[in-house]
Amino acid sequence: MHPSRESVLAALRSAVMREDPYGPFGGLPEKVRVDRGKDFLSRTVTAAFDLLDVTVEDLPAYTPHLKGMVEGLNRAVEGMFLAALPGYARQPGPGKRASRPKDEVLLGFEDFTARLLDWTVWWNTEHRPAPLRGRTPLEAWQEDPTPLRDVPRRIYGRSPWRTPAPAR
Repeated sequence: MHPSRESVLAALRSAVMREDPYGPFGGLPEKVRVDRGKDFLSRTVTAAFDLLDVTVEDLPAYTPHLKGMVEGLNRAVEGMFLAALPGYARQPGPGKRASRPKDEVLLGFEDFTARLLDWTVWWNTEHRPAPLRGRTPLEAWQEDPTPLRDVPRRIYGRSPWRTPAPAR
């Protein structure tokens, strides 16, 4: 299942809003790098970035080194969170099939979401990754002097989070 433009807009909204329940992390970046994903390059999503005055940089294919922080976080989520869940099966090697115990009970959406939120709180407030030199991600965020731009409630009389109605 691929993300829809609506789910990308919802994720974008939760990433940039700083008031509860989203903050304190957030704020509008000057630039967003995307890796050629059609969901991120759709007209709706690029129009939202444009309304928010955020430049979209479409990265060349197969260049994970250009977005190292995101790739590192993805590896941490997989290795530290997903790998511990029932039903987790890494991509099998060529000629092999993924298998899991037949009696294993998978998590429902609500349980998965609750566990992911708990893990996220732990990651941001207790975990101290080596590159942060003894600080948590929240402490590093709070000490960063970079000015933040907040999202205006309405831009040009409309919300950037609504998907435009289809043309008739």
